[in-house]
Amino acid sequence: MPRLLRFWPAFALCLLAGCGGTQKPEAVSKTAEPAPAPRITQFYATAPKLPRGEKELLCYGVENAKTVWLAPPRQELSAALSRCVEVDPKENTTYTLTAEGASGPPAAQQLTVTVGAARVRIVDVTVSSLAVKAGDLINICVRARNAARIEIAPLHFHVSNRQEGCANDNPRQTTTYEITASGPDGDQDHEHVTVKVQ
Repeated sequence: MPRLLRFWPAFALCLLAGCGGTQKPEAVSKTAEPAPAPRITQFYATAPKLPRGEKELLCYGVENAKTVWLAPPRQELSAALSRCVEVDPKENTTYTLTAEGASGPPAAQQLTVTVGAARVRIVDVTVSSLAVKAGDLINICVRARNAARIEIAPLHFHVSNRQEGCANDNPRQTTTYEITASGPDGDQDHEHVTVKVQ
């Protein structure tokens, strides 16, 4: 057999396997995917206009967050998909929710809670008698809290900028009296009382 053919199988094997080369296989480098940035999915107040003296619920949701806080005053919150926290603003207050994650800039959102007039409440309604004869005199007195106006219908009775008032009537038939107390912001409270005419 000629010499060239005798060495051909070995030569072909070297060509395939890279015999005699000094190159090393290149290392495959893999870079870790960065953690997703934090995101605020929701942030709202259950009552954007709050009567003075009452508490508010702020609800929020975050994703990809490790640390979450609310200010003012700063308070740490849990990194939850949906949660509500109670706040007690004494005046108009802008709250900031901040979420920090493992990477990327923090996410932040703001909302303002407006504190209005205190809620109107009718505290007491007194009637001199709930059962009378036709034409007898009755007396109806009302006490309210945070009221700018008190009305008694069907009597054309009203008082303004007072927290109490009294009215007289001589009902000829059974009558239901509607009492309304209104606040400066339009808030209202209602009561009614029925006087039976025998």
